[in-house]
Amino acid sequence: MRCERYFLMQYYNDHSNEAAANLLFMLFQMVMLLIVYGVVYTALVGVKLSMQKFGLSWVVFFPEVVALFLYPVVLYRTRRMFKAKKRLRAVAWCMAWASVIIVVLYVHLDRLASL
Repeated sequence: MRCERYFLMQYYNDHSNEAAANLLFMLFQMVMLLIVYGVVYTALVGVKLSMQKFGLSWVVFFPEVVALFLYPVVLYRTRRMFKAKKRLRAVAWCMAWASVIIVVLYVHLDRLASL
């Protein structure tokens, strides 16, 4: 009698599977946003220190400000992609743009540090 419970047929439900996929993608986007904003914050601190050390103008903050506004737009567009059933492409775009932003900010900090 007890074994029968384990072998009962579970029904496939598209609606609950799609809701779970949307929730997992939303959590993934939140983690990616925290990672990118953590890098942006450290880049802002690094630019502030190099600004004080080398006497640079406020224009050196431009890549960090662009990253602050660019990545939420990328997240919005990948969310639309995900809802259009292009799930793998949405995850890849989200990760690719995050890595591009991180690399660009580190290159920017490296160039500032080598002045």
